[in-house]
Amino acid sequence: MPFARNSHASGLLLLSATLAAASLLLFAPNPANAGRLLDYIRNYDLNDYALGIAYSTSQNPYAGSANSTIVYPYLTSFQHSAFTNDWLLLRDGNVGLRFVSKNEWEFGLIGRLQTLGPGVSDSEQLAGIEDRNWAVEVGPLLGWRGWPVHMQLRSYWELPNRHSGSTSELEFSLPREFGRGFFVPAVRLAYMDSSYSNYYFGVSEQEATPDRPTYRPGSATNVRLSFTLGYELTPRWLLKGSIGLGQFDSSISASPIIERDRVWSGSLGLAYNADVFAPREDSGLLADQAVEIRLGAFNSAISTTVTRDSGDGQGAEEVDLEDLLGAADRKTLFQIDARIRLGYYHRLHLGYFRLSRESQPTLAAELRFGDQVYPAGTEIESTVESSLLRFAYSYSIFRDPQKELGVMAGLSYINFDSMIREAGTQEPERLSAEAPLPTVGVFATVSFTEKWRLSADANFFALDFDRYSGFMSYLTAGLERRFGKTFAAGLGYNFYSLRLNSKDEDLGGKLDLRYHGPKLYASVAF
Repeated sequence: MPFARNSHASGLLLLSATLAAASLLLFAPNPANAGRLLDYIRNYDLNDYALGIAYSTSQNPYAGSANSTIVYPYLTSFQHSAFTNDWLLLRDGNVGLRFVSKNEWEFGLIGRLQTLGPGVSDSEQLAGIEDRNWAVEVGPLLGWRGWPVHMQLRSYWELPNRHSGSTSELEFSLPREFGRGFFVPAVRLAYMDSSYSNYYFGVSEQEATPDRPTYRPGSATNVRLSFTLGYELTPRWLLKGSIGLGQFDSSISASPIIERDRVWSGSLGLAYNADVFAPREDSGLLADQAVEIRLGAFNSAISTTVTRDSGDGQGAEEVDLEDLLGAADRKTLFQIDARIRLGYYHRLHLGYFRLSRESQPTLAAELRFGDQVYPAGTEIESTVESSLLRFAYSYSIFRDPQKELGVMAGLSYINFDSMIREAGTQEPERLSAEAPLPTVGVFATVSFTEKWRLSADANFFALDFDRYSGFMSYLTAGLERRFGKTFAAGLGYNFYSLRLNSKDEDLGGKLDLRYHGPKLYASVAF
């Protein structure tokens, strides 16, 4: 069911799902077939697609939670996927690779970003309910288009494996194409196994209260009716909209944290096809040099909350380091990035930035942090340090002098340390996290002229194992101007978010950290 939180989740949707779909290349039966597939992808005409802005709104079924409203960029096609044999599949929040046989069978691998959950909510009915973290879901697709009614079966498994569950969707649609667009009504049955349903809609023993009993809905089947319309306003402008109504299984609507048995959703998007991509053999713009080193200044808005568990089992208190302890909520970070080419389709990525903040507030109210209780009026000394070191290998799915799109995998080494103590004492309470974390990502670059280039990278991880559970995302985009083959300068934007839960003796709590803001940078290539 496509409920979206009040969040920036949709900004990751296309990138994360594209990464999952690109991994289909790994399943090519032999090197010769893999080579043919890559050649087909690299010679593909990207001008079949249009870039636009969409507005989406949907009901949130969780008790007391506000409806979700999101504005986001999106990629679409003037033709619905039901009428094409394109390898790139963009449909109903899914992105992936597919193959359509001569007898109208569809085979593919798809991915999506799952954002089920109450999101940001002040509802008393949800007090004490753990947030349901984002998840990347991937799986196979099997379809049949030989009849007027098309069928698709899609199954999904969550990459972080928080709940060991899965969900499958069987969709029946009746696509209709007309002179300037398309209309696609569809009915979807979504089956959630018990682990999947219990995670998103259940109440655990730790979350239960006298007014909210433990609840496990078990396996469930939801039904959704939707209508999608695309209309070509001009040969370059596409207006696209959809509306849907979903009906919950009775076992889900009976959950103490769910207040609706049906939800609606809708979206409206406007996209423009500028035909900016040159064919592979005609691309004659400036190619990248072997090594590029980039120095930047990142003016960041900062939000940090930590929860330090106590050793005596007393309730932990969430601490907002900016509001409660006076840590700077905006600061300029300096970062360095390097890219090293290892052949035409391979390269290495290195990146690093670090932030240090100190404050000395006087508490307006009592503060419990770990095993210490600081009364109101106490003068506190606090220090917060954090850093991110990124290393990744990337492979270009396609690359020519004008454009490049690739996938990456590597490690991000995070280091976070916060210290709180009463001024003049030597016994601080600390909350720290230090670990190498596996990351995956995507990157893209487009040169519009020999002097102007637009680029974007996205890295993320999601994990759940004995020591840590959480999610990290790092996104950066920039528009740069080149000065010959060696120098360039650019303006861009960075976003970094880290959420970790741990039972580790050092961390012993929760960390929610977010940086975002504009950046200026200069680079040298050789």
